[in-house]
Amino acid sequence: MPQLAPHIFNILNQHGVEHAFGIPGDFALTLYDALTESKITPIVMTHEPCVGFAADAYSRIRGLGLAVVTYGVGGLNMVNAVAGAYAEKSPLVILSGSPGIKERRKHNLLHHKVKTFDTQRRVYEEVTVYATAITNAETADRKIHRAIDYALTFKRPVYLEIPRDMVYAEMPEIEHPPPPIKRTDADTLTEALTETLSMLHQAKSPVIIACVEVHRFGLQQQLLELAEKLGVPVCSTMLGKSAFPEAHPQYIGIYNGEAGDPNVQKIVEESDCLLMLGVFMTDINLGMFTAHLNQNFTIYATSERIAIKHHEYPHIRFEDFITALVKSPNLPHFNSPNIYTMKPRLEPSPDEISMGGLLYELNQFIDSNTLLVTDVGDALFAGDDIQTKQGTSYLSPAFYASMGFGIPGVIGAQLAEPLRRAVALVGDGAFQMTGMELLTAKRLGIKPIVIIINNGSYASLRAMGHQQAAYVNIPTIDYAQLAQVLGGGGFVIHTDTELQQALHTAKDSETFSILDVRISPDDVSPALQRLSTLFTKTLKG
Repeated sequence: MPQLAPHIFNILNQHGVEHAFGIPGDFALTLYDALTESKITPIVMTHEPCVGFAADAYSRIRGLGLAVVTYGVGGLNMVNAVAGAYAEKSPLVILSGSPGIKERRKHNLLHHKVKTFDTQRRVYEEVTVYATAITNAETADRKIHRAIDYALTFKRPVYLEIPRDMVYAEMPEIEHPPPPIKRTDADTLTEALTETLSMLHQAKSPVIIACVEVHRFGLQQQLLELAEKLGVPVCSTMLGKSAFPEAHPQYIGIYNGEAGDPNVQKIVEESDCLLMLGVFMTDINLGMFTAHLNQNFTIYATSERIAIKHHEYPHIRFEDFITALVKSPNLPHFNSPNIYTMKPRLEPSPDEISMGGLLYELNQFIDSNTLLVTDVGDALFAGDDIQTKQGTSYLSPAFYASMGFGIPGVIGAQLAEPLRRAVALVGDGAFQMTGMELLTAKRLGIKPIVIIINNGSYASLRAMGHQQAAYVNIPTIDYAQLAQVLGGGGFVIHTDTELQQALHTAKDSETFSILDVRISPDDVSPALQRLSTLFTKTLKG
């Protein structure tokens, strides 16, 4: 009979998981012994929030990721990062060690315990789609299969807690895995497709909006095929950026309500048939809810629901709907006049480096081999005007918006796609939260290029009308010098020329690089300028 933890690691490895992010602790040491014996490589990080961020980024690229932590101080320390993974649809498996079943019976006050031995599991029930403790070998395999099915079906985190005296417990394998959580009903799918095709045939100006779930379900190729068959304009949201190749002639840019490009806004909001594929209707995705989308013209498809106009179609898997639509022989083709090339709102700054100049040079630098990860703040909003190339991956925490994602995220992303060049764009405030994780990058021999927007402040908060508030200012250091202390390469950037030279040098470096870009705190990206104007108008009522 298989042993519990080795069985879990074997199943996860079969699903493409090759790395497990975590920090060992005494209640998880036996679990780490089993992990070390498996085909999955342990990646020991410096802090549990970084564990969660790195595993989240890995999950977004690989389709499934793994974090392994200890009980209480480890698992509870990672809750914020897992909450972000839940909010932004990332299929992350959390394995937590915990006190043994026998020792719980003997001793009530074991270290790392909070209120009851179930406290941590109950907390994780709030930030995962499935959470359970495995305390019975007879039911263990069913719970394992159920957890992975939930993660893959809904692209959200799941939590399995394993007492340390259960790690090597022998367990019977179930002969038949439990039925899938969600199955597509053929008749319902047919009805949904019929209404979708009817809308498309009646439309004169359809538009596709692609978002995060196209990424999570690996449907980029199907989206490309659908778009080319229809011949319609395609845009993305901030959270779904790079779901569609941005150099493609049908790509028109990011739709972000009134905060985005007015040409994109006009094309989307005047469309008489919007195919909203995997779209999250969030404030950041919709320009602080300045989007004007008429439900009478929408086909809204996600893993949670399929809705066409005002009609709901339950029991359809998102990927089945997209696949069936692409294969339909009745798709119309449009010669849309509304397609134009994305035009970033940027220009070079020949003298002192500006935010626009930084983004302009970054656009010249990135290519189809680039993997770009941004953090929260102006680094995130700047994504509106960053033009990724064919095949480029772009990861950002564009809904939950937790600072500190960038550095551990770029490590997780680099391990998920080791043959690509990883670039992180982070603010100095976000870097100060998790930047020490570059020690892990150095130890692993991975070489991300880290661009720090060094303006000595939380610039996005300043832009929201708080320029005079002392609490938006933060201490600053020489980040280029810090890079050398941590074992990497450092560059201080004052001009465009220095930025060009530093990017060229960092590209061929044998270690990680920090580009310390010195920018005025009042100099922000075009997207943040527009967003702050909208925010001010909203406050005035």
